[in-house]
Amino acid sequence: MTELTFEQAQVELERIVERLERGDVGLEELTKLWDRGEELYRRCAQPRAGAPGTNEERARRLDSQQT
Repeated sequence: MTELTFEQAQVELERIVERLERGDVGLEELTKLWDRGEELYRRCAQPRAGAPGTNEERARRLDSQQT
């Protein structure tokens, strides 16, 4: 499997979360989706090359801009 970009990983993770939230998957599929979701989450949580600050710092900046 090729390395996903941050954006690709994020989109796939969002789709997995939507499926899990709907609750219309069997136990075996749920387990596979959960495992894949964890992989994608770790990928998305990694610091991005060239991006300023950590994910937490970026989230705080966004929160402060919205208030």
